[in-house]
Amino acid sequence: MIEFSLIIPTFNESKNIPILVPSIAEILEKAKITFEIIVVDDNSPDGTWKIAEELSEKDDRIRVIRRIGKRGLSSAVLDGMGVARGNAFGVIDADMQHDESILPKMINELADCDLVVGSRMAEEGGYGEFSFFRKLMSKTATLLAKIFLPIPVADPMSGFFVIKRSLFREVASEINPRGFKILLEFLGRKKGIRPKEVGYVFRNRVHGETKMSGSIIHNYILALYDIRFGKYVSLTFIKYGITGVIGIFVNLFGQYFANEILNFKNQGMAYREYFKPSLSVIFGFELSVFSNYILNNTWTFSEVKIQGFGKNVAGFIRFNVISILGLIIQLSVWRFSFEIFQVNFPDFYPDYATYLSNLMGILLATAGNYFLNRNFTWSKGD
Repeated sequence: MIEFSLIIPTFNESKNIPILVPSIAEILEKAKITFEIIVVDDNSPDGTWKIAEELSEKDDRIRVIRRIGKRGLSSAVLDGMGVARGNAFGVIDADMQHDESILPKMINELADCDLVVGSRMAEEGGYGEFSFFRKLMSKTATLLAKIFLPIPVADPMSGFFVIKRSLFREVASEINPRGFKILLEFLGRKKGIRPKEVGYVFRNRVHGETKMSGSIIHNYILALYDIRFGKYVSLTFIKYGITGVIGIFVNLFGQYFANEILNFKNQGMAYREYFKPSLSVIFGFELSVFSNYILNNTWTFSEVKIQGFGKNVAGFIRFNVISILGLIIQLSVWRFSFEIFQVNFPDFYPDYATYLSNLMGILLATAGNYFLNRNFTWSKGD
């Protein structure tokens, strides 16, 4: 029976894989550990998957998963763990910045805990020749994790760790595979986790380029929120709300642009005497609907993003109809609530009453729009 499964997520690491994989195999062999190595490659343009497959042809303990149409370190790790056969799982980066020589020690320490972290901040650990900027980023991210989450380790930003199979099975369904800090997900999702740390000195990358980018930092911040508060208020709903707030400013700008630049002043579409929306108001509303659709499609619901011109036209029409329904809900709730204030609280200051009534309408309309858009506009991303 396989004792240990090591997952190596890769993207454009063709020069590192033929060095790293044999080195790991030799280290685990000397430690008399029964193992398998699973390389999970996101269809690297440099052919990393092909080189890994060549290695697997020479050693049946090496397995390769080539993912087509999927990207992301965390999701790659989860895919690897999903097919792993060991009693314990490990994760190591393919850039050779982690010290694979401590793997046997990490595996042995796992006997008395749930998870062992290869740590740069434990005894005998260090950042090596990390630049000042990278050290600052790492330590700031660590500080944020400790502020928002009850993290019981000194280096929660490490991408080098081993866990028991039982822990993976327990929390796998709760993990959000966004971003690259999969260790943070295990630490944050499991209450009462028993971790240990084994120190190592971080090494400089020799081949290839770093994957650090602005999107990784963005996803890290979203992951912190999702782990800490996601069970109370959905992260997607928060993003939807932020998009809505941006839409308010777009709406006002559109109204101003139509009035002052397009000269739509006092031009309206009258329906009886009580409904006379000016063309500038309609222009501002439609402009905000358009901008909200773009932001929601590319950001809020990016995981089920609608693609293709025809599908986007259909999606925009659905979104527009739902937005109009939301506006009707908002106005209806505002009017109904305002009349309640006038009848039951005649001494309540009218301006306050109308603002409170409108706020209630906005909240109910936002919740209704979110439910409808999530289940109809972006139900399957098409």
